[in-house]
Amino acid sequence: MLGGSRGLGFHAARALASLGCNLVIVARGREALEKSAKDISEGFGVDVEPLVGDLRKKGHVENAVIHAVQTLGRVDAVVAAYGNISREPLTLREAEWEDWIEAAALYLASTSSLFKALASYNTAKATVILLSSFTVAEPMDPLIVSDAVRAGLSRLVKSAARLYPDRIRPILLILGSFKTPGAMRTLERIARSRGESLENVWRREVEMLSPLARSGGLDEFEEVIRMLVRSPDYMHGATVVFDGASGRVSWP
Repeated sequence: MLGGSRGLGFHAARALASLGCNLVIVARGREALEKSAKDISEGFGVDVEPLVGDLRKKGHVENAVIHAVQTLGRVDAVVAAYGNISREPLTLREAEWEDWIEAAALYLASTSSLFKALASYNTAKATVILLSSFTVAEPMDPLIVSDAVRAGLSRLVKSAARLYPDRIRPILLILGSFKTPGAMRTLERIARSRGESLENVWRREVEMLSPLARSGGLDEFEEVIRMLVRSPDYMHGATVVFDGASGRVSWP
């Protein structure tokens, strides 16, 4: 589980644990990581090993895969929860060279490393679920750097599906909005910059994008992760949209 200490990554790890999976969860912050590992292990009675790592740094993802194979024997499923780059929210005018380089490392280089490492070191065919957002097709101005770069994940999924059909079953999960600490921090910064209340911005620019007039439930997200992990092998190189119709783009 990449990015598994909080937010959607934590809930994806919970979903895997609920299926009886033993886990290696990877995140940057040791304290939050160790707490999450303890909570999941005690809650579901599975082995959960925390591993400090940073998706943006060369070699960290490869080392995580090697460690997981050595610890677990094989890797059957991976979920990658990327989060956003350090300085977001920031507009195209505010973005600097370093922001784009960080985004490329976080979303694209790390994913390429993940696929190559699984193909090289893993002893089983792994289902790999990459978390993305409907905003890759409809970029939000304050999230333009992440949205523009992670749009490339769909290309990596198709390429890996064709290159490693016996080693990797990649799935791109396009998500709507969920009330996580990270999402609320980002919206709080946006609201502050506009002189508005967080509640108004969340309601207008998040919940009301969906005809359901709400964000997704974390229990619903966990159920989708369980469903995809157990889905048929022919769901290979697929893009799955789970956004409550928040997006206006019809995916092909």
